[in-house]
Amino acid sequence: MKQVGCKALLFVLSALIGVGMLHADYPGQDDTYPYAPRAGKVGSTAIHKDDLSILAWAIGYEDLIYGDAVSDSWKTPEKALGPAEGTSLDIMSLGRGGQIALTFEHAITDAAGADFVVFENSFSDGFLELAWVEVSTDGVHYVRFPNFSYTADPVGSFGNVDPTFIHGFAGKYRQAYGTPFDLEQLQVAYDSALAETDLFSPAYEASLEANFPHLILDEINYVRLVDVVGDGNGYDSEGYAIYEPYPTNSSAGFDLDAVGVLNQLKPDSLAQSIDFSAIAHQRLTDGSLFLEATASSGLAVEFTVLEGPANVVGNLLTFMGRGTVWVQASQVGDATYAAATPVAHSFVIADELQHIYMQPIANQIVGAIDVPVRAIASSGMPVSLRVDVGPAGTNVDQLEPHLLDASSEAGVVTVRATRAGATVGDVVYAPAEDVSMSFELVDAGALAAPLSFSAWQAGHSISGGARLDSDQDGVSDYQEYASGTNPNLPGDRPAVGIKMEPSACVLQLRVSRTAMVDVDVLYSTDLSPSGKWANVIPEIVSVQSDAQGQTLRLRFVHDATKTGFWRVAFSSNE
Repeated sequence: MKQVGCKALLFVLSALIGVGMLHADYPGQDDTYPYAPRAGKVGSTAIHKDDLSILAWAIGYEDLIYGDAVSDSWKTPEKALGPAEGTSLDIMSLGRGGQIALTFEHAITDAAGADFVVFENSFSDGFLELAWVEVSTDGVHYVRFPNFSYTADPVGSFGNVDPTFIHGFAGKYRQAYGTPFDLEQLQVAYDSALAETDLFSPAYEASLEANFPHLILDEINYVRLVDVVGDGNGYDSEGYAIYEPYPTNSSAGFDLDAVGVLNQLKPDSLAQSIDFSAIAHQRLTDGSLFLEATASSGLAVEFTVLEGPANVVGNLLTFMGRGTVWVQASQVGDATYAAATPVAHSFVIADELQHIYMQPIANQIVGAIDVPVRAIASSGMPVSLRVDVGPAGTNVDQLEPHLLDASSEAGVVTVRATRAGATVGDVVYAPAEDVSMSFELVDAGALAAPLSFSAWQAGHSISGGARLDSDQDGVSDYQEYASGTNPNLPGDRPAVGIKMEPSACVLQLRVSRTAMVDVDVLYSTDLSPSGKWANVIPEIVSVQSDAQGQTLRLRFVHDATKTGFWRVAFSSNE
């Protein structure tokens, strides 16, 4: 525990005002309690979106992770790029606990005064949804701005936060007015932490001291915003609980309008960017990986291992053991081009990989209960589920048997499946990539309501068994039911695509949103009547959704040296 000198103690005791909290300052802090007031008041630090001091705006984003309770209609990160609009609608929502990192044509630099400004879309001076603000030079090591919240009690869904009680968060001001940030404050905070002249929490201080040495204040390439879930379970730099309007839904969390640059490097050279795709998790026994990245200038890209058990020579990355590896791609520029913003990605080296297969979910009737949601990991380990998006009251059991209870309100629901890395015996598994499936909650009798096979048959004036082919197009009626095609039109038949890869097969198929079916892939080496078929756990490559259905691309491994057969099996989950 830090020792606090007498002078500091006297100051702390004198600061027991207003909200019954200790208001600690440190040498060089840019503002003290009570903090700057709302936009338009004397002493406010708010910057209007049309202020001529704004030189540039964010041009790209990465590291985007949506939190809970944000609808697809607000997942619009492109609206966070370019100038601030100052409206309620031209924004993107992070969701509860979500985050995004913004990038810029030229690096932000530390100069006199504030260096960049963040705009949110609050409709008033008190309805303030907050975000932590972090910056990075290399895209790996992020340093969070000191932040202070002296709102003592929980705030309801449409309650208010006094701007004079908060500092160091984005979202302090109403729409059209941005919150400024001065990079010098990070140096001041770091120096105070080392000199023990601060009262930061141990968690904040540890992060600051670990990451600040990797920061170049005159070359900030990334600004990351992390939504504060304002229920009191998040903490400011001193360890105080943070309260803000909670809960909110649909567009929950921080609503980002734009990030403006006030001070930037102005190279005489041309700008360039790097295209470096994410790296999948790797098996240790594979030994190495060839890295690929290109610069828009055409200049050669250099790779560096920032952290983890790997070495790189040229573009050959060699695995040295198990663990998480961070690799950075950079291009330093030449006489014509300025240095590009470096791009970094992480991946895990493990003994084995795993993936999740999640069954498509048909639309459901509002108020439905105990709807089974099926997901399985190729490792055999249990999968966790959660509702990412959906009307209030929609819940799914995190652990098996994964039963979902629907809200009494209509709306789109997205369920996410996750499986962390783990060690089983002596085998270390890498994490599985998350998988999500969406569906709609609709009223009974709606056109988009789920249908049993028999109800679907009646709607098409047909009858008979599942194997019947009413339009004689070579596809059974049940497959047309599952795919959403018309069983009375020979020209309207399910489209199935197959792509062979060196050691895998990729299958593309369509599943109707109203069909109450499971989709399984089976494998056999024997097509004779006595041949046995075994279930395969395919990897979901992609899911493309629209109002009528979902197009799935599934990959499953095959041995090119052996003859094998696969088939898709549709079965009822009514």
